[in-house]
Amino acid sequence: MEVKVAILDDNIAGPPIFKAEHGLSVLVEVDGRSFLWDCGQTSITIENARAMGIDLRAIEGIGISHGHYDHVGALLAVLMAAGPKRVFMHPEALAPKYFKAGPIKRFIGIPFSREAIMGSSLGLELSSGPVEVMPGVHLTGEIPRVTDFEGPEPNLTVRMDGEFVPDPFTDDQALVVETPEGAVVLTGCAHSGVVNILEYVLDRFGPIRAVVGGTHLGLGNETRLEPTLDFLEELAPPKMIFNHCTGTLAIARMIERFKDTFIPGQTGLSVTL
Repeated sequence: MEVKVAILDDNIAGPPIFKAEHGLSVLVEVDGRSFLWDCGQTSITIENARAMGIDLRAIEGIGISHGHYDHVGALLAVLMAAGPKRVFMHPEALAPKYFKAGPIKRFIGIPFSREAIMGSSLGLELSSGPVEVMPGVHLTGEIPRVTDFEGPEPNLTVRMDGEFVPDPFTDDQALVVETPEGAVVLTGCAHSGVVNILEYVLDRFGPIRAVVGGTHLGLGNETRLEPTLDFLEELAPPKMIFNHCTGTLAIARMIERFKDTFIPGQTGLSVTL
């Protein structure tokens, strides 16, 4: 089974024809059928798709990893370019989310209403559990927490009973493509923990063929780095493509440790797995 991934939006640009921003969007193609994983922050996703010769009108749906602006901000623009499609996300992705550090507070959630999404799409499908979005392609739903080092991130919050509390990220999920050679796993930011995600996939889908996406191993989460690298070394997936929120230190350590099995992600990268 042939699985292709194309990075349409990322923090780092590839050749000069592509653009970058703080965002993530990945096109997944499975035996000629395509699905969009996250939408990025702005219309850069659409511009890079055009530069890569990708027709977004062909996608069968859009999956949202979690409710942050850098993954959902371009959703309405993408729906306008692609035409109405089904949109899949966890219900808690719609909750107001904030970055908070001391007196600094910034809204970082989805910048438009549920009604706006419903009015621009073929339907907004909300589920906290697993969902099959194309044959053999699944959203994981909520990820069980099994590690002791992938805990809450204090600066990323939601508002509960008038108080800002660490976001539990129940909405954080992954996309999994089942293949005879093992699962291809796509993460968003892996706020639930990349090890937690991969443990869940191993338990539910079996061996892992490739991992693509963000890991949130920078931005104050450096204590997660070495235990995560140890886990990935033991797991030894044949291909790893990490990008977006992974962080420069983590990327450097992965290049050093995993050699040819690791590819740093960037806009314009297209890989057959």
